[in-house]
Amino acid sequence: MPAHPPRRHRPARSLPAAWRLIAANVALALSACAGSQAPANKAVYDFGPTATLATAAATAPAFPGALTLAEVGASLALDSNAVQYRLAYANPQELRPYALARWTMAPAQLIQQRVRSVLTARGPVLAPGVGSPAHILKLDLEEFSQVFSAPGSSQGVVQLRATLLKDNTLAAQRSFSVQAPAPTADASGGVRALSEAADEVAKQLSDWVGDNMR
Repeated sequence: MPAHPPRRHRPARSLPAAWRLIAANVALALSACAGSQAPANKAVYDFGPTATLATAAATAPAFPGALTLAEVGASLALDSNAVQYRLAYANPQELRPYALARWTMAPAQLIQQRVRSVLTARGPVLAPGVGSPAHILKLDLEEFSQVFSAPGSSQGVVQLRATLLKDNTLAAQRSFSVQAPAPTADASGGVRALSEAADEVAKQLSDWVGDNMR
């Protein structure tokens, strides 16, 4: 029998160059989508409205004169927009920032705004260098953090030192320390607790200033 002629293998047909380019671009796009995720947005916080707090302050006796509120001082550790916390049960000396939460401004500035709103309800409050009132109030923020006493339990802690000068002479000085429980063990709970603690500090400070300006 005659031998069968050898089979010839047909070469595989390749895609046109244009189609190969399109396929490569699609594969690259799908790979990029699968390998990357959109970065999470940071939550931005402040102390919230001041209307209720200022209204309550307005019912107290008016200050006998104008008051200068100096810029609130703070340590370098607090000179940041980060919402910070401490693990008192592990390492109370370490301040840690939340990765996805921040304040609209540094804590000292937030405290200054809050205190000014409360004091203004009782009398004129001037910026440094404006006018020449007899009384000057200086504040130093010493602590402003969410402190965890246990993994699921924390408090917002605000501490500051107040110095009241009359005619550039020391009239009174006092340290204030307020804690408020955090409703949740996270950044939003810490922000709420710190806001409540800051409001209470502002109220106590207003009463103290009023008592010592007379």
